[in-house]
Amino acid sequence: MKPPARHWVLLAALGGLGVVALPAQPALREAAQEPAIELPTYTVTDSRELPPPEKWLYGRIEGFEILSNASEKSTQGLVRNLQRFAFALDLVWPISHRQSTVPVSLIICGRGGKFDVFKPAERTEADLAMASIQLRSREVAAIVVDAEARVINLVTPDSLTAGVDDPGMEVDAYQQLNREYVHFLLNGAQPPLPPWFVEGLAQIFMKMDVTRTTITVGKIEDPNMVSAEEAMSGGEFKGPEWDRDFNGALKGRRLLPMAEMFAMPADAPEARNAIGSTWAKQCYAFVHWCLYGDNNRHQKAFVTFVTRLGREPLTEQLFKECFNLDYRQMGIAIRGYIDFTAYKSPQFRAKKGQQIPEPPPFELREATQAEIGRITGDALHLAGHDAAAHLAMIAPYIRGERDPQLLAALGLQEHAMGDDGRARKFLEAAARAKAVRATAYLELARLRLAEAAAQPGAPDGRLSEKQTAAVLGPLFTARSEPPALPEVYDTVAEVWDRTAATPTPENLAVLDEGVRHFPLDATLVYRDAALKTKIGLTAQAAALVDHGLRLAPDPATRGKFEALRAKLPPPAPPVLPAAPATPPAPDVRLPR
Repeated sequence: MKPPARHWVLLAALGGLGVVALPAQPALREAAQEPAIELPTYTVTDSRELPPPEKWLYGRIEGFEILSNASEKSTQGLVRNLQRFAFALDLVWPISHRQSTVPVSLIICGRGGKFDVFKPAERTEADLAMASIQLRSREVAAIVVDAEARVINLVTPDSLTAGVDDPGMEVDAYQQLNREYVHFLLNGAQPPLPPWFVEGLAQIFMKMDVTRTTITVGKIEDPNMVSAEEAMSGGEFKGPEWDRDFNGALKGRRLLPMAEMFAMPADAPEARNAIGSTWAKQCYAFVHWCLYGDNNRHQKAFVTFVTRLGREPLTEQLFKECFNLDYRQMGIAIRGYIDFTAYKSPQFRAKKGQQIPEPPPFELREATQAEIGRITGDALHLAGHDAAAHLAMIAPYIRGERDPQLLAALGLQEHAMGDDGRARKFLEAAARAKAVRATAYLELARLRLAEAAAQPGAPDGRLSEKQTAAVLGPLFTARSEPPALPEVYDTVAEVWDRTAATPTPENLAVLDEGVRHFPLDATLVYRDAALKTKIGLTAQAAALVDHGLRLAPDPATRGKFEALRAKLPPPAPPVLPAAPATPPAPDVRLPR
């Protein structure tokens, strides 16, 4: 099956989802003898403190850990659908296939109302009508799907005030998972993509139709289509609506001004939850019009528009330069597109005799209590439920679980709650057991650095070689694990700035790597330049200072770079080619 040649050129420019392999390069060795670690103890003083063990299923597919309390059949169905969707998406949109730099968990809630506990701690009425959630930090992510719900009540402030009888909306867990997967891919882009752009693409792709031989993208329902229940009741059916395409959902509904649609922040309730959202469907209509409307004739303007947004602020003037329409005129065009949707969407067919392959099989088994505690605890922490997250992780630990990944998660949770004494013990044990979690090693290094700074080992109050090695060790481990974190490189720079040892150019090469990863991190660029100046690498330092002056976000930062520039020798004058030698005067001799 041949991927499209032109529809996703703009996404190739804006994706930013790649991962760069980091070489392992420890600078110094830690002492071979390691003292025993005494882990914290917890006393259960209330029977309510330790909840009963729960039964969940656990599995792995490429890029995901799976935790499910749905039936094995339901879990297999959802996961295999996700595998098919991801494979088909990669065929029609090659940039979508990227190794995620963030470990991600898929939590499938199939019984007991478990989905509700993962809803954001700070939420509005709009957040109550959720069927899926994406929870994400720079270091870990979770997609949570409500496989139990079939109908969602659309509670809004207006309906509450008016006392409107809300029949709800039918939701499809398969489509909701597809939507969250597209959001997950796009939300990893740097710089961040506009929320309207992400939602518009997610709405298009979540309903992508995949058969054994075809993939159809962007197909829109007949606006006159009615549900089976409506047909049986003569169109008077008062039951739940289904999640319709934009032309059905926005029919007769007032649209948002285009400026308001574009300005919606990613953390707004309307952006977090698309069910029943005018904003989400309007983003869907606009992006669909740009890609497929009027026989695809708006694609070039759309590519220009999104590409310019990568380097310019959004203004109505910029929009008009790209589309030849102002916001009001575009609103009229979108209303017309909703009412009379004329479009041409792509369909991709397998070659004769070929089929889209079935996804590889995967195994489900009963999850360990450590896996349940770690995965649900991380998700609860991301949702803002720190007390519940701590309890989820502590319960298996009290029962005797000592899984390295659980210890790492517990150490980070204790650190977040302000108990660095317990955090240090958990993180030391996790590092000793070779847990895989970049942030655990970063925080362990920071705790070791704080201890070393309080008790310097060198006569001049600086870090000794042994202390330096003890801090750099976990930092280099963190550097070798995804995701890449700017704080790892910042802390490496801080260590070399505070140590009694003089770093070599080879030692500082890791900071150059950090600058390549995070070229807009002014702090890291400055530290690299300052250390290069200290050891006499003035040409490299000058290049870093010039870069820092271009990206300095404020006068204070610019002043630091200018002060560092003043310590460097002035740039060498350009070497001009030597002037040609003066030719000798011709030997003109007059005849005698």
